[in-house]
Amino acid sequence: MRNAKRETVAHLTYFVVQPFKAVKGSRGKISAEEPIPARDHDHAMRMFERFKPIRAGVVAFRRTGDPATGDWEDAVIIARHGLLSAEVDGMTDASEAEFESWELGAHDLKVA
Repeated sequence: MRNAKRETVAHLTYFVVQPFKAVKGSRGKISAEEPIPARDHDHAMRMFERFKPIRAGVVAFRRTGDPATGDWEDAVIIARHGLLSAEVDGMTDASEAEFESWELGAHDLKVA
């Protein structure tokens, strides 16, 4: 039997939309609905816009990590609206997220 070569994804980014509904009979209380996975950033934003007018609150976020090791970065909010849970307040907004410069240097280029 030949050894099968396994390839894994080093880093994976997934996108999620989390709607919140108002709890009937209580003022200002919300309940999280099932989180909804999105294919990409644009899909997450379309779902976010769809839920904005019909839910008490909605948040769209992304998370990046290594599925093989289970090492995941903190979630980063890409859009938020309305009443949200306290856990959302602790998440980083995309506008506040730190990232390395996108500028390329000579060390980034390879000559074929």
